[in-house]
Amino acid sequence: MELPVEAFVDTIRPLPYHPSNANGTDVTEVFVKASYFACMGYANRHEFPPDWPVPAAHQDPETTMRSYDEGMAECELAEAVGFDWISLSEHHYSGNRMTPNPAVMAGAVSQRCTRAKIALLGQLLPIINPVRAAEEIGMLDNLTGGRLVVAFMRGVISEDQVYDLNPAEGRERLTEGMDLVIRALTEPQPFSWEGRHYRYRTVSVWPKPVQQPMPPVIVATRSEDAFRYAAEHRLGIGVSYDSVEDTARVTDRYVELCREAGWEPSSEQIVYRGGICLGETDEEAQSLLESLEARGVQRGLAVGANLTRAIQSARAGEAFDGQRVFGGDPAVRGGRGLRGMVGFVGSPETVAKQLQAFHDRCRVGVVDLGFQQPGIPHERVMREIDLFGREVLPRMREF
Repeated sequence: MELPVEAFVDTIRPLPYHPSNANGTDVTEVFVKASYFACMGYANRHEFPPDWPVPAAHQDPETTMRSYDEGMAECELAEAVGFDWISLSEHHYSGNRMTPNPAVMAGAVSQRCTRAKIALLGQLLPIINPVRAAEEIGMLDNLTGGRLVVAFMRGVISEDQVYDLNPAEGRERLTEGMDLVIRALTEPQPFSWEGRHYRYRTVSVWPKPVQQPMPPVIVATRSEDAFRYAAEHRLGIGVSYDSVEDTARVTDRYVELCREAGWEPSSEQIVYRGGICLGETDEEAQSLLESLEARGVQRGLAVGANLTRAIQSARAGEAFDGQRVFGGDPAVRGGRGLRGMVGFVGSPETVAKQLQAFHDRCRVGVVDLGFQQPGIPHERVMREIDLFGREVLPRMREF
């Protein structure tokens, strides 16, 4: 008899203790760590029209609350089966990821998931107040007992419209915002800030983080200037939704810059995010992905691609982000649809091999996996998380 989905968390035993699951500093880095990307997607998002922004008229409060409950259950199951991190990201005006304030969601998840690290991957610094971001980071690191991981992101161009940011200023705001957040987290005395984009008479963030001088920080980027910043400040980097070779071009250059700066990044400082479609067999996983594509689930991504390109061209010109040198967001690169966002497809054995390729070629130490593909119901997501814990995580421990 099939086990009811709601019973999974209570019956699945966590994997045996490993130092990566404990609070505090890891004592070994002998395997690739798994992060569960908690999208908190609206349950009926596959029924939305292919537009961005999605009209609020399509939202039903009862469905929204149920969707958050289901997302929480997925996080709890991910921790129970052995995921090392639970990650949240900032996104706006869409039901695909209902986390416009990822710090609020991270706080909620941290009280339900008490062992995994809580990864804020991440805050969109160009469109939010950096001092507020630093305060949220300090609060979360205390609420989690020092389990927080932080990422700073530029974000896709469409999200500049949320708070009316000029896309031409995005890269500068990211750099200045990172400088300000880092100083706010680490400076023991009040200070003033007179920058190009931000000015504050007094900054004195409370509370300071548990992890000193600050939690681990990742810069999510594909741009030379941003991963040069990461190398010079001894921060990690994150890459999303690119192929192995495109990712390797970024990570190779990042490691080269780190060595020029006189240090060597740890494996945990190189993070890769990708979608996953896992089945008992390769045929089952491929069939599921093909069925989603056949139902037109990918249309929203294609429309988002058109919107992103239009905004990029109309408001700032194709060269607004001239520092971008590798890859790019799948939407900007040409709308490869759902398949372009789901890089890990197949049976546990096949997916493990795909993951190992990123580890071996790109030095990736943490893979952040999105199981919540549009059109896949909560019950299916739970079964994939369970299967990943039973069949893929043990293989990852051997990479």
